[in-house]
Amino acid sequence: MPRRPPSGRSKPPAPAGRGSAGARRAEGPPVVGKRPSHPRFLAVVGLLWVAAAIFALFALHTGWKLIPVICFAGVGFLYLRGAAGSYLRRPQAPRPK
Repeated sequence: MPRRPPSGRSKPPAPAGRGSAGARRAEGPPVVGKRPSHPRFLAVVGLLWVAAAIFALFALHTGWKLIPVICFAGVGFLYLRGAAGSYLRRPQAPRPK
């Protein structure tokens, strides 16, 4: 019984850097993760996390209030920081002087 190559390929993959640029491009759906997220989306998600922290501050009982509020606010501020960084990296974004 002949052995099949791994992943069912009939021939081994070509070494990197060979061939024309068009030949190296993979056909099919675009690769996820190549472009940064839109700053508005990150800002909205960050504001939702901060709103969850404010809700937890007033809705939870005294004993369990501190840990979720700190976690929710921390995640929200990380998203807001990512939104600011994504906005500043955009080519059409105005640069501060």
